[in-house]
Amino acid sequence: MKKQKIILLAIILICTYNMWAASHTIVRSSSILPIDTAQITEPNDTAYPKTKITIDRLSEVVVEAKNEFADNNIIIPIKVETIGKNYFIKNNDATFAKTLTSIPGIASMDIGAGLSKPVIRGLGFNRIAVVDKAIVQQNQQWGADHGLEIDQYDVDNVRIHKGPMSLLYGSDAIGGVIEILPTTPPKENLFWGDINLIGKSNNDLIGTSISANLKRNKWFVKVRATSQYFGDYRIPTDTIVYLTWKMPLQSGRLKNTAGREHNLSLSANYNDGRWDWWVHLSNIFSKNGFFPGSHGIPNLARLVHDGSYRNIEMPYATVNHFKAISNASILITDNAKLTFNLGFQQNRREEVSVFHTHYSNQQPPATNPDLELLFKLNTVSVNTHLILNENKPWTQSVGVTAEVQKNSVGGYSFLLPNFRQIATGAYWVNTFKFCNHIYLLAGIRYDIGRLNIDGYFDNLFAEYLKGRGYNQDEIAKYAQRAADLQKTFNDISGSIGFVYKKAYQTWRVNIGKSFRYPSANELASNGIHHGAFRHEQGNISLLPEQSYQLDAGYEYSISNFSISATPFISYFSNYIFLEPTGEWSILPHSGQIHRYRQAQVWLGGGEISAQYSPIKDFTASFSAEYIHNLNITDKYPLPFSVPAKMAFDILYTNITTMDIIKSYSLKLGADYIFAQNRIARNEDTTPDALLLNFSANVFWRINKWSMITDFQAQNILNTRYFNHLSFYRKLNAPEPGRNIQLIIKIPFSI
Repeated sequence: MKKQKIILLAIILICTYNMWAASHTIVRSSSILPIDTAQITEPNDTAYPKTKITIDRLSEVVVEAKNEFADNNIIIPIKVETIGKNYFIKNNDATFAKTLTSIPGIASMDIGAGLSKPVIRGLGFNRIAVVDKAIVQQNQQWGADHGLEIDQYDVDNVRIHKGPMSLLYGSDAIGGVIEILPTTPPKENLFWGDINLIGKSNNDLIGTSISANLKRNKWFVKVRATSQYFGDYRIPTDTIVYLTWKMPLQSGRLKNTAGREHNLSLSANYNDGRWDWWVHLSNIFSKNGFFPGSHGIPNLARLVHDGSYRNIEMPYATVNHFKAISNASILITDNAKLTFNLGFQQNRREEVSVFHTHYSNQQPPATNPDLELLFKLNTVSVNTHLILNENKPWTQSVGVTAEVQKNSVGGYSFLLPNFRQIATGAYWVNTFKFCNHIYLLAGIRYDIGRLNIDGYFDNLFAEYLKGRGYNQDEIAKYAQRAADLQKTFNDISGSIGFVYKKAYQTWRVNIGKSFRYPSANELASNGIHHGAFRHEQGNISLLPEQSYQLDAGYEYSISNFSISATPFISYFSNYIFLEPTGEWSILPHSGQIHRYRQAQVWLGGGEISAQYSPIKDFTASFSAEYIHNLNITDKYPLPFSVPAKMAFDILYTNITTMDIIKSYSLKLGADYIFAQNRIARNEDTTPDALLLNFSANVFWRINKWSMITDFQAQNILNTRYFNHLSFYRKLNAPEPGRNIQLIIKIPFSI
């Protein structure tokens, strides 16, 4: 009792001091971040029709980006990065995931120039969740050669949670969440939109993205269409050496890495002050070629130039991702708000390669003879939560989530069986506001899931083994590629965190436990995965991953200087990873078996970033990130370990009084990627690299027309470097070389 009184007295004294300090603090500029011209001229879609530059618009940007306690989301005492539409124009890269990599702690696992998936603090695949309009996206993210189907030109606002989020999102959020938020409609009635013209030199990309938006009283409608076509991308070498094979490249281009993308989306909103209802429809289609040397044993004849850098030959993959989402919220009372989110997704992936038999007795299928693998995943998701006493000293949130999945497979090869999965969970989160500066969060969640996997007996393989003299017991063992399997998982996650916010600084501490269910491929895959160059085999004895983590953070910000540090450490008692076994597979042309297993793992590191404006219009920025991991059981690092990275930028911004050029910014940046010598077994080390980049962003006003141009020169020196996480790293293929790109955005309004 005495200790409780002392703690309570300490809290009261801290609150009293901070209220006194706040009342005696000189009010400084509200600009927490150094002024950015693009942020002033186009904070969001609703600002495009407005060409007059005002202080009010600058204030709006700052509040939207930094006031994490003023929305309807639960306070989480881990660092949250908030970015808007400007970011995706000024930092535009090949894909949505690649564009995010300029944020410390975010990396991308690239598959050529057209596909990539995000990695947060060294965790990727099924360990991070992409939440699009409150629904977790499900798109076969387990595959090393599978990308993320998101149209970055259709993204207006994003929150990135760098840390465990199982408390709110369940299994696949053990490493973090990328949360895509809907557009914020304007208050006034308006019709507006934009036309984006896109050109990139490295792979001869041409594209366009067009949007139209209408706000009428309580209704808001938004439509966007995006199309992009690109050719084989250039790398700074004319030869790749893989498995002693020297593979020549015509004009330094990686053959058959061309692709195309067609996206269409529609959003509609009704808001009468009490009801707020959204409907989102989207369809993402992409077709991407694969370098012929990356599938199976290299064949030099397949690498001969075919006369075109833009055609797509086999092998290639097509992906179509359809989403239908409904978000509804209602103010039940002044102190109670209920939200209900419902989503349906269909992800269809086809991997096409010229029919090649691994068995002498295998005949091509009668239909679609070149369809090697087909995955069709249907997902229905629902979640609802009730927020009580929002913006009061004690806020409570209760939520329920559920998800049903059905995956069917096809093609002349076998890797993964059919499966069905259902998962549901419930959570309770409390936020306590002791005074204007101290927040405490505590929450708990329980989840249960059921996975049903269909068995698969490979008759062709059985005949193949019989012809080679195997007995019936051996045939039954090896030809049963997948067994009927029913697994039930359940687990508890919890978190307790502390946030202390003062005039110029914020402290954060969060301790929690998270979990992740093993995925169907980790339990039941069994076949040659050409895209990953190996025979992958699941392990039915896997248990859910358990993670215990500590996150901390410190932020200090005044008018011309800010600094942020976010260290973390995690312990996995049974981390799941794919390990070479040393066993030789009896599947023809397959090599060594790689089997999933579990081990104890430590993971730690953090990010630091700083910005300083020594004089008007100039801003210097620095960031660094480092991740260290260790497989404690085997004394090896984990595979796909993200190397350390530093970035330094100098930004010049100018708001002019000229008639045509209203504002512009110039930025020169240097990225240094450290060598990655801490590797898992069966991995190659990756050397360090220094990349130089330049960008120029200009806001034009010509008569009554506004225009924004963004020019970027990426990898100016055409440096030969490797991404340790890249799909083509195993081939010793470097990343794309110099790229010059220009995006012209033409806003319009009526």
